Amino acid sequence: MYKDIPVDDRSIAKSYKVYKTFKFNETDSGSGIFAIQGLSSSAYDFRTGSAASQSYGSFNAVSKSLGLHSSTWYSHGTFYKLPTYFMVKSLYYQYDNLPNPKSNNERYINYTAGNWLRKWPHGRIESDWGSINPRNLNDKVNVITIPQQFFGEEIKPGSVIIEDSSGATTVELRDDGHGQLYDFAYSASFAAGTPGGSPLTGSVIGNVFYEHGIITIIDTGSLYQSCSIGSVYPYTGQYGGSDGFTLEFKATQTNYEYEYLCNVPSYHFNYSTNPSLVPGRSGSLTIPSGSVYLWNDGDFSNTQPFVPEYENVVDLLLPPASSSYANSYSSGVKYEGFISHSEFGTYVTNIGLYNDRNELLAISKLSNPIKNDPELDLSFLIRFDV
Repeated sequence: MYKDIPVDDRSIAKSYKVYKTFKFNETDSGSGIFAIQGLSSSAYDFRTGSAASQSYGSFNAVSKSLGLHSSTWYSHGTFYKLPTYFMVKSLYYQYDNLPNPKSNNERYINYTAGNWLRKWPHGRIESDWGSINPRNLNDKVNVITIPQQFFGEEIKPGSVIIEDSSGATTVELRDDGHGQLYDFAYSASFAAGTPGGSPLTGSVIGNVFYEHGIITIIDTGSLYQSCSIGSVYPYTGQYGGSDGFTLEFKATQTNYEYEYLCNVPSYHFNYSTNPSLVPGRSGSLTIPSGSVYLWNDGDFSNTQPFVPEYENVVDLLLPPASSSYANSYSSGVKYEGFISHSEFGTYVTNIGLYNDRNELLAISKLSNPIKNDPELDLSFLIRFDV
């Protein structure tokens, strides 16, 4: 028993965001979390054989012995520091500064990836902002990459925490929800927009590009020069990474609540296939001798004889006739007398939602059976989240 649900009775009631916390460290490159460094220098005569690089994964000695390219020597790949630097600069920084490839006196923020409105300082009325600070990039950048399978639609702003240890000293970097990383130990001066001290503290340490899963450390001076690179880095700063780093963030996913209004007019859906309505509980289905169920993936356009694969055949035969069971099944043709009683009626316990190919997609289970009175119209509102 099927009934089409009109388009007007189908809707998306609302949407909402959900978040999930992930925590990784420098050893999770197998999950696609890479900590790499970008270095600026001349690109003239760039050669991968001699260029500075970082490799991740297990070493493949066979690839090297066969003389294959060095990028094939490690299972997770090799990252070259010069291209990494210019990629990050081109995507996120150079068009936010002067001069840039487009102009000597105009910033082209629409050429800059990431949400430009997330800038520092922030949280003040517009008249107090002055000029928004551009993103600055010197000759080094440390980059943490996060695969989309972990951050979803975006990294939740304000959820990033990077802890990097060097001996007894631990630096904790957090994002401000507007795309900037700062040293949590100097959160007050950062929030006030008044960095100071020597070396400079309370300023922007890096950036988070939430939509892309990219985190950059742009302050690579004496305090943070190896922050986020990990213990494999050849040297460390005061807040370096000789003990490795941990990264925590929240992924973002938008869920939608769907609504389907299922209307049951009077005198509809009053028939039941319950075998208890038929004498001998024979039900309403017939299974002839030798029956099999053939599944052809819903392709009903092919009129030629269908020869199914073994896994597409379900044997519907009952146990052999030599046993105490029959090997076929006939439906009943009469009903028990009680179904003609004026109080008899079917009950609604489950409602199934099907697609146009009659494939069951969702089942709504009622908390209590509802009697389908033949003289009443019924409506069931089904909600589910995806």
